[in-house]
Amino acid sequence: MRSPLAIEAIAPQWYDPPPVPDVRAQRMALTRRQLTRYTVSLGLAAWLPHRLRSSREGGRLPLVTPTSLSDTITRQVTEILNASPQDDTQLLVPTYLGNDQRRYYGQGTPEDLTLHHRFYLGSGISIVGGTSYTWSGAGWTGQPTLLRDRGRLYLVIGAYDHQLRKIDLETQEEVWTYRFDDILKGTATIYIDETASEENQIVILQGSRLGVTNSLASAFVPSFRAVSFRTGQELWRMNIRRTDSYSRDTDSSPLYLGNHTIFNPGENSIGYFINSRVEERRPYQGFFVPEIYKELQLYEAEDVPLYQGNLVAESSPARWGDRLYLASGGGRIYGIDIPSQEIVWRFRAGGDLNGTISIAQDGKLFSTVDRERIPGHGGAYKLDPSKPDPDCVDWFLPTGNVRFAEWEGGITGSVALNDQYRAPNTPPLFATNAIDGHLYIGSQTQVTGDKVPGPFQQNQYDTPMIIFKDRIGASISTPIFTDGNRLISAGYNGVHLFQLNYDLASPDSPQALEGGQGQFYRISVEKIASFNRGGSFEATPVVWDGLVYICSRDGWMYCLG
Repeated sequence: MRSPLAIEAIAPQWYDPPPVPDVRAQRMALTRRQLTRYTVSLGLAAWLPHRLRSSREGGRLPLVTPTSLSDTITRQVTEILNASPQDDTQLLVPTYLGNDQRRYYGQGTPEDLTLHHRFYLGSGISIVGGTSYTWSGAGWTGQPTLLRDRGRLYLVIGAYDHQLRKIDLETQEEVWTYRFDDILKGTATIYIDETASEENQIVILQGSRLGVTNSLASAFVPSFRAVSFRTGQELWRMNIRRTDSYSRDTDSSPLYLGNHTIFNPGENSIGYFINSRVEERRPYQGFFVPEIYKELQLYEAEDVPLYQGNLVAESSPARWGDRLYLASGGGRIYGIDIPSQEIVWRFRAGGDLNGTISIAQDGKLFSTVDRERIPGHGGAYKLDPSKPDPDCVDWFLPTGNVRFAEWEGGITGSVALNDQYRAPNTPPLFATNAIDGHLYIGSQTQVTGDKVPGPFQQNQYDTPMIIFKDRIGASISTPIFTDGNRLISAGYNGVHLFQLNYDLASPDSPQALEGGQGQFYRISVEKIASFNRGGSFEATPVVWDGLVYICSRDGWMYCLG
């Protein structure tokens, strides 16, 4: 990402898991309550299609949308689980973009964007280029994480006032704060360490900038830390060592991989495999540090003179089976084999890669590109990681080369996918916000038939069918799909709520998208609400029980609905 000055200059001074989770891909340990939820979901998923088929009139299959299927499953599973014991820990939205594939954004249908309440996050100092600046609220990526523990719902958020917070959403009160040495930009990851003591079993992993009293030359820069969710006490801190990158911050949201292992990249462009067991930490200079199993360099020697220090790895890893996929700041995407902890796949995307990869239900990758150090356009790729570079490109979406602050175009946020929020026979969609001021919604699988040049202008690629393009203003936030066929998009001009409407169509209708079982749909999109009282929004929202939680650069976190 470009200098934080670009951000500061324009900013004013606050359960249910996915309907049918991909257990093989996610490899997440299930609590007793989660296992019950998953089992009930499978049962309802098998029962509902029969109910829908039996309700057809005149032999015509009814329109099946996320409203009639996904929301029905969500509602009925919630009703069943509300009667079950509330003493389990449920990791609801435990990491950036919700799950290992980075495509789960919470539950419930937001009806509006009316302000319900707001929570003051405050301001803090950070140093850029030797000058101190005041940063307020929370920005990119800044998505709250959610979990339920001992019957209560909690939100965890890191902010620009240097504080990590645990907030009780029932009382809207702060439970504890933990102070870092600098501002917090990334989103927390929460996992369960079953080998730890009861008070330390729920672990929050959070990164920060390098520290207002530190420099690139400092011996120890602990910008990645583990904090006990229940007590708010530090469990360990980890040094992000100096490399060819000009940063020692940590923006990424790590993944818990099972087998007592965490994976997290630092902005030094090193990927770390780390021992997740709290009890196996060791003392160091008055603190505790974790065991590092292995380090992987996430850039190549030829990238160093081209990127001149901007080799910063800011994105979060995504997982598909036994592979991790990560976009690195040096314009490369890496596939990492988890058992061997080795890089086994590479793609040179070009540009500056800040957005986190999202992975669709078919295992395809969606990655974004900032326009930097490339002659062509930035935009978004769809990639097939079973193929080598450059044959792996399924399509490329170019966005406008529009200067905004210090950006020159492209996409800084991530691509949102509707996989968790659509009925099985409706079309798979993607959405993304761009620096050129547009929200793009398109087909994951269908292309226009035209060819477009890639970022290097050396290869011609297919380009996806776009069903909706709306000027929302420049944005580095990631949009999110929700239940009820809705989408939330935020940016420097506010927060917007869109409704997606599905109509049956013939295969030869303009912009007809294929669903399943031979059905085609035309999808229309309408803006139904906006909220612009909160200044600039760079963070990604999350939804829970129909309420939208999103942080602003004005110092507040807002609850809308």
